[in-house]
Amino acid sequence: MKVLPLKKLIKPSLLIIGSLLCLQASWLPAKAWLSQQLISYSWHQTLALQQKIKPWPWADTYPIAELSFKRLTRRLVVLNGGDPSTLAFSAGAIAPFNKVNSTQPFVVAGHRDSHFSFLNEVAMKDIISLADQYGQSQLYQVEAINIVDALTGQLPILTDDSSLILITCYPFDDPSSNSNERYVITAKLL
Repeated sequence: MKVLPLKKLIKPSLLIIGSLLCLQASWLPAKAWLSQQLISYSWHQTLALQQKIKPWPWADTYPIAELSFKRLTRRLVVLNGGDPSTLAFSAGAIAPFNKVNSTQPFVVAGHRDSHFSFLNEVAMKDIISLADQYGQSQLYQVEAINIVDALTGQLPILTDDSSLILITCYPFDDPSSNSNERYVITAKLL
């Protein structure tokens, strides 16, 4: 039996290890891209069928609205719920403020380093469109941008006001920090 010299085994071994590392590194971006495609598809199916369509069969959530920021040319499908598994895939509407076309505010939370990373570009008087599962849109205008301390629990939410409130962690430039501050955008119904 002939034994291969160590030099002949190094090249194929390094090639296999390098390939496995590349696959591992591309897994998370590929999963993120695919989840956004599935969420978008389930939103379009929700509009077409006018019923709750989960993005994947084992999902704990479903799309309930779409936010459009015309000046920024951004669109974002909003999922139902504010739990970590929902926020990992998109922004989420937080119960009990998760009803579109209500007399209560519609409150949406998202991560500052992913789906809501652009909120620092939103400016006063910007117009935001909120589409519901029936394809009906409402326009909101940004009227306040605040930075609040989350530990005090004093978020500017009035329960009898039909505003749109967007919340993310703050500051934007240091996503590794475990900040207790929240960036809160309040937009009034036009």
